[in-house]
Amino acid sequence: MKIRSVFAIMVFASIFSSNVLAAKTQGVVVSIKPLHSLVSGVIGDTGEAALLLTGKTSPHDFHLKPSQVRVMQKANIIFYIDNSFETFLQSAFETLPAHVRKKAVAQDAGLIILASREGGAWDVHKHDVHEHEEKKHNHEEHEGHAHEKHDHGHDNMHVWLDVENARRIVKLIVRELSAVYPENRSIYKANAKAYIEKIDALDAELKASLKGLERKPFIVFHDAYQYFERAYGLSGVGSITFEPDESPSPQRIKEVRQKLKETGAQCVFREPQFSDRLIKTVTEGTNTKRGMLDPLGVDLNDGKDLYFSLMRDIASNLKRCLNSVR
Repeated sequence: MKIRSVFAIMVFASIFSSNVLAAKTQGVVVSIKPLHSLVSGVIGDTGEAALLLTGKTSPHDFHLKPSQVRVMQKANIIFYIDNSFETFLQSAFETLPAHVRKKAVAQDAGLIILASREGGAWDVHKHDVHEHEEKKHNHEEHEGHAHEKHDHGHDNMHVWLDVENARRIVKLIVRELSAVYPENRSIYKANAKAYIEKIDALDAELKASLKGLERKPFIVFHDAYQYFERAYGLSGVGSITFEPDESPSPQRIKEVRQKLKETGAQCVFREPQFSDRLIKTVTEGTNTKRGMLDPLGVDLNDGKDLYFSLMRDIASNLKRCLNSVR
């Protein structure tokens, strides 16, 4: 009787072990660090996701390595922001096997989308807001339209910098991962619930931290922070470049310098991926203070906690510079 019991336990342990292995989350690829952080929060201890952009890399001028294309070809699902944002993905997408799921969160998560602000100087607190309807595709529809292009050329794609968008992205990640690994659905849902609770706490923390800065104007390197500004009532009044990999015209530089004078903006923020040459040109001959903002978290360790560090760093750097202004 004792031998039978031991044998039963061994069989049960073997089956349980097989189920655990079968439920391991793998073959998940993510484009940029902030999105990778949200995906990692949902995956939890069931596995890990591969990250494409590491180090001080900008999606605006990034090129995939052959080894990264091979990783994508072996993937089960690839999460990215939008065809208009990670343009470097498009040629690789054309070489992927048909079974690889490609999920652009800006298209399918029902996000709040802001239109890009053109020109070097902006009207304060003017945000052109619209929401994309959440699209529901069955598996066949998804595969049939994997290469369909959606024109977001005039939309600002730094969508993760609004905590409400982050919540919606997390819910989309749960749905998509559950479609690939249905046996993990309950785990993904539990992880997402805990993660969103942390996002809620972060939101309350940032609202308290940034209170009192609403009327202090500032200028940024490029229009990456509009979602953050809108969420916390901040007063960005211009950007030096429209696309960070393109040099601004003399007219744009003139507009930004005029905006500095008109608004009394005392802070101009650079980004770590790019030279500060343009910042020096704009602030030359003024008493303007220079700060640093990073929308991607290039100097942060990737993983599920990066999103929270990223948002806190943006808030802290804004606060440090703006509070130094009399």
